[in-house]
Amino acid sequence: MMSQMAWKQSVRILWGGRFLSSAGLTGISPFIPYYMEHLNAGTPEEVLLWTGLSVSAPALSYALLTPFWGKIGDRWSRKWMVVRALVGLALSMFLMGIAQTPFQFFLFRLCQGAFGGISDASSAFVGTHAPDQKQGSALGQLERASAAGLLVGPLLGSICVNTWGSRPLLFITASLTLSFAVLAALVLTGATTHRTRMAKNNNQVSPVVQQQPSAAMSNNRGKNRNKSGIIHAFVSLVTHPIARRLVIAGIIFKLADFATFTMFTPFIREIVPSSGAAALTVGVLLAMSSVGELVGASWWGKRNDRYLPERNLRLAGLLCGLCLLAHTLPLGVAWLLVVRFLQGFFYSALLQTVMLNVLKSSTDQDRGVRIGATNSMLMAGQIVGPSIGVLIGGVWGIPAVFLVMGTVMLAASLAVRRPAVHEPKAPVQLPLQ
Repeated sequence: MMSQMAWKQSVRILWGGRFLSSAGLTGISPFIPYYMEHLNAGTPEEVLLWTGLSVSAPALSYALLTPFWGKIGDRWSRKWMVVRALVGLALSMFLMGIAQTPFQFFLFRLCQGAFGGISDASSAFVGTHAPDQKQGSALGQLERASAAGLLVGPLLGSICVNTWGSRPLLFITASLTLSFAVLAALVLTGATTHRTRMAKNNNQVSPVVQQQPSAAMSNNRGKNRNKSGIIHAFVSLVTHPIARRLVIAGIIFKLADFATFTMFTPFIREIVPSSGAAALTVGVLLAMSSVGELVGASWWGKRNDRYLPERNLRLAGLLCGLCLLAHTLPLGVAWLLVVRFLQGFFYSALLQTVMLNVLKSSTDQDRGVRIGATNSMLMAGQIVGPSIGVLIGGVWGIPAVFLVMGTVMLAASLAVRRPAVHEPKAPVQLPLQ
């Protein structure tokens, strides 16, 4: 483990990286339609098509490649995975800024998801180098950084686009992110991973043991290699009784979040008839959710260090589900301001709690790949959620989206419980004498 001073310094670097990543992504996303028009995408229908493809592209490539980067981090260095993610985001932003066609922009958005992933890299770094009793608090701080970026990104993005245009926004974000990548490379410590430590340990084994490795030792090495694989990471999450429940709940939570987010603007338009007032109301209400996440993220992180993570997940999920149901009460915009703040506050606990459980149920050998596998599965909710929201809204009406998704969240939260029978602990391996 790091010293207290080194650990706090590392958290500040990770916080800045998460903030820039979140602010950069949310800062450009609302203005992609305008950028497509600038790239001469064609008719309004073609602009919408390329916009939809570009918005969803990072999620798809991220889901496919994040377990691979986690495995690389397990074998080599989690510090350099943080640096790699920041460099990948900076490079993809720069390439998007010089794109000449909508197809090029779409490809570079794919690169953004494929080579970014600061969330995974920073979580794995926390799991390896943070004190056990501070991991929840550290994840809460990183979640708070993402919430701050989510809140500030669209505001700064709109100012930049109105002042200089879309391309400078991409170049500015790329420059800031690259600067943080250099800072992370210079300041972050604790780069040693399981592979490096194993090499050091092997050098300390007596010459007799080195010259005559037993068959059991060879078999154990083979098993360890298999246990750090990508397929094994998915299998271990599905078979672990607590992790399985939390990951499934996390997928459902993300699905409900993106299903309701997709239909939120049409929902407000039914409440506020004026288009100008509706747009302002949507922006304010979404900002209130981000404020709630900003306030709640670190509070839930500290609570996760004191209480069982699944207990916190169940409580926050139930309250978040009730907030979704509360959207349908006809009590006006002032009521929704309170509901959106509370929803953000409770939602800030969910994904960080899932990730904390994965960290604590992992070993140093497979922590990164299991975090990657977890995020890969969580992305299923993000990818499928918008389509389900549109389908429910089209069949039963927009308020039904909040009713159905709120009920689904309540059911998923109630299903999160500690199993009666715990998995047996792994046997302690004694060092060679």
